[in-house]
Amino acid sequence: MQATKQNNPKVQTTFIHADHLSVGYRKEFPVVSDIHLHIESNKTYALVGGNGAGKTTLFRTLTDLLPPLAGTITFSKSITTSYVPQAKKMALDFPLRVEDVLLMPKNIGLSFLPKSKFSEEDRELIERTGVSSYLKKQISLCSGGQLQKVLILRSLLTKANLIFLDEPMDSLDHNARELFQSVLSEYLKQGNRSLFFITHSLEHDWGFGFDEVLEIDEGKLFNITKGERPPNCHHHD
Repeated sequence: MQATKQNNPKVQTTFIHADHLSVGYRKEFPVVSDIHLHIESNKTYALVGGNGAGKTTLFRTLTDLLPPLAGTITFSKSITTSYVPQAKKMALDFPLRVEDVLLMPKNIGLSFLPKSKFSEEDRELIERTGVSSYLKKQISLCSGGQLQKVLILRSLLTKANLIFLDEPMDSLDHNARELFQSVLSEYLKQGNRSLFFITHSLEHDWGFGFDEVLEIDEGKLFNITKGERPPNCHHHD
């Protein structure tokens, strides 16, 4: 398992703290229980686990989209978060153009007004990622790769402190993966920011090494980087 610790001298602050947290949809049947988790600034996190293990359910709770079943979850007052879903899981049949999606309010859990136009910095990033070539395209007509680029770019334009990404590179070709990994790396270098991935392949989604690798197994969360091991220890590429 590749989980190289990055040497980051920046001061770290806690974005999210979970204690004895249980997540799921019915209190009597938690999907993942007794979670203890610190998500800190200036870090990259990977969440792995089998299909149906509860990765997306935990993500929905950490992004404040799903209430916890038990325990506590505390969000920093200054935190702004954004969520990048999988393009292949989205059904987009509404009449919006790519630029409309990029201009929609994007920060989770905040009061805000919609942006009316792109800043110069926004436009530079849109150009760099290649999305400028199809800004006027109907979002429902985008390919899986085009849509995934839009979803990642949309989160980057929020300038959120913490971005959650659900297998973000799956629909991208090799060149696009390298480009977006580079762009996300530059986002991190601006400081007081973190990335949290759901992934099935550590190298595929992030070639720079994760600070912490977490695994859900049999309804429990284990921090592999800190030496915790699930009962049925798996190997991840």
